Amino acid sequence: MARLNSFSVVVVAAMLLAFVVAAEQDFDSLRICSTKLGPDCGEEIFMNIFGHSSKPVSDNCCHSLARIGLTCHNMLFDNIVNTQPGYKSNVTITQPRSVQIWNKCSLVAGPVPPAA
Repeated sequence: MARLNSFSVVVVAAMLLAFVVAAEQDFDSLRICSTKLGPDCGEEIFMNIFGHSSKPVSDNCCHSLARIGLTCHNMLFDNIVNTQPGYKSNVTITQPRSVQIWNKCSLVAGPVPPAA
């Protein structure tokens, strides 16, 4: 019986380690995405999704958003909704805004060459 308990402890420890490594990788990915987007465009896009900005996302920021890609855009959105108090309750409003901004920006930017 002791052998089974030791095995269980090892499995749980391995799962926790995998979770910590995955969380660290996710944080690194978020940091890279936000750095590539830049603070000015990040704020402009944030205000259009979560705020009440009457100014549309600029073409320049659309190009920046298209360069980071849909995966980064979705990761940044999901991180805000899932980690910042108060944002999850408005997801039925903010999710469609996020999709609308991505669709607009992907049209404005056109095909984006893969990052080198």
